[in-house]
Amino acid sequence: MGRPKLELPKEWDKLYKKWKKGEIKAVEFMNLVNMKKPTFYKKVKEYEASL
Repeated sequence: MGRPKLELPKEWDKLYKKWKKGEIKAVEFMNLVNMKKPTFYKKVKEYEASL
C-alpha cells in the first residue's frame, strides 16, 4: 500500500560523483534527475548509507 518506491535514475552514480567532486551544483543534479529538494536529499542519504 502507499506510494511506489522511487528508484534512482540510471545516471545517478555518474552524477553523484560529479556532484561530490564539485563539478556540478546540487540544483543542477536535482534538475537532471527531476527531483525536488527534499526527495533529492532523502535519496542522497539512502544512497550514502548503502555505500
